[in-house]
Order: sequence, then structure tokens, then C-alpha cells
Amino acid sequence: MSNFASMKELSILIPVYGENILWQVKLLHAQCSALRDLSWEIVVAEDGRPQQGTSCYDNGIPEAGSYNDSLTEGSGNDEIAAMAHCRLIKREKNSGRAAIRNFLAREARFDNLLYIDAGLKPNPHFVENYVDNIGKSLVVCGNIAVDKACINMENLRCRNELRAQKRFTAAKHALNPYKNFHTTAFMIDRRTMLAYPMREDIRTYGYEDTLFGKQLAEGLVSVLHIDNPILFTSFESNSIYLKKTEEAIQTLFDYRFELEHYSPLLHVVHLLYKLHLLWLPIAMGRCFGDKMVDNLKGRHPNLQLYSLYRVCLLARKYAQE
Repeated sequence: MSNFASMKELSILIPVYGENILWQVKLLHAQCSALRDLSWEIVVAEDGRPQQGTSCYDNGIPEAGSYNDSLTEGSGNDEIAAMAHCRLIKREKNSGRAAIRNFLAREARFDNLLYIDAGLKPNPHFVENYVDNIGKSLVVCGNIAVDKACINMENLRCRNELRAQKRFTAAKHALNPYKNFHTTAFMIDRRTMLAYPMREDIRTYGYEDTLFGKQLAEGLVSVLHIDNPILFTSFESNSIYLKKTEEAIQTLFDYRFELEHYSPLLHVVHLLYKLHLLWLPIAMGRCFGDKMVDNLKGRHPNLQLYSLYRVCLLARKYAQE
């Protein structure tokens, strides 16, 4: 009776759009199997299937961490269905990043949901660290890091993630727990997820996690940040990452009124607008935009230039309004 009372429950939920993640599921499966007093499941939902010869992402824009080879008919994910405690759900039509996560919440058997982006590597104690924090908060967020064996300083995304992991420790995230919310890997109470579903009207890339954090803040939902990294092991090309950046800027602009006070970039451009200095980044973008892009697509991308490029992109959106 006492063992039953101490039993914890966990549903690991992984949305997939074109990635082969058998390797990832095997790592998570091994970690769960090693834990006593844990009832668990791993649910993988394929959110449609990209057409052959196209990118395996919405609008050609990859999800974070999902840079493995494109999934083809009959490839490795089918094996997941035969693994103990695992389910593989195949959906014919792509529903989008938010809708597939809401769907997984409804499909889960257990009350604690651990969402993980496809194609990311769990650290050796990843699942255990989340299980140890069950009941301590309605939402528990880990952090993101780059696998040391996979560092590529010629890659813009890699450089940006390395900078972010130094700046944003769990202690720093805790200072603004909602503004620094990321859906890359987080655990949430199932009833809370159903009460505050992710915004399905957001179909473009970027900021859906920021808006979700805002929903949690408005609902006064407790959020705990812990040092428990999920690891990037591969990265998209610099060209694709710039395309993602451009789409994210468009999303930020489209939802600028809702994201006020939740985006440092938005704050900077708002300040320039109020000071009647918006012309400055617009002029810089017109004069030096091509050179910025050349650098950011090249072998030595500059992060300061990347930050400036984002300001120029958003300023141009305001000018076009």
C-alpha cells in the first residue's frame, strides 16, 4: 500500500514533424526504466508528414533541435510503437506547433506532462530531475545547452545558443519566470495544461512559448526553473536560421501589443520609435543589410551583428505599418 502511495506518474510527450527520433526515445526509455516507483509512458505524435523532397518543417522553417535527416516512409519511428510504455500516433494533417501540444495533453494518461522537442538529447539524469520535482510547482522548466561534443563555432545558431546558456541560468530565469519561458522542455500539471492551452491561432514560427508564459502569468500559475539541460546536438544551416529569424520577427510584430513587456527586442524598437530614431536602424538595414546577411551566412557569424540585424528587421516592420 505504501509503495502504491509513493508511486509517481509521468507522461513524456514529443511532437514530431518529419524527424526520426527513435534514438531520442530510446534514451528517454532507458532513463524511465531505471527509475523505481514511476508509472510512465512516452507518447510521440507525428503531426502530419512533409512531402518528399521538401523541408520537414512548417513553411520550410525547422523546429528547435530538429535537424536530423528528414523522415521517409518506413523509417525508424515505426519501431517506437513496439516499445513497452510507448505510443506512436500518426496524424495525417499538420496542425501546427501549438495544436499538436494541446492534442498530446488530451491523449496523455497521467497527470504530469513532460514536453520535449524532437531531436534533442536528454542529459543522463534528465527524467530523474523532473520526477524529483513533481508536486513542487504546477510548471517546471529545465534549460537548454549545447552538447560540448557538437560545438560548431561556424554555425550561427550554435553561437547564439552558447551565449544564451551562459546568460540564462535557472537562477536568472527565476527572476522573471514567465518572461523567460521556453517550451523546448518543460513539465506541467495536466489539468493546468488543459485549462491554459497553447494559442492555436499562432501558425507562424516564434514566440508561441512567450505567449504561453504570459498566459501562465495571467493565471498566476506557479513556475519553477531548474538546472536540467536538454542538449542540442545538431543545428540548421545559417541560411535556414536567418529564415527562422525573419519569420519570428514577423510573429513578434503581429503580436506586438500582446507581447509588450515580454520582449526585450520589442522594448528597444519601441524606445527608438518614441525617440523618433526609428529611421536609424531602417537606414542601417538599407545600407548594410546585404553585408550583415553575408556575414551571418558565412563561416564567422558575429552575434552583435545578429542582434543589430534583428533590430533592423523589426524597425522595418514598423515603418511599413
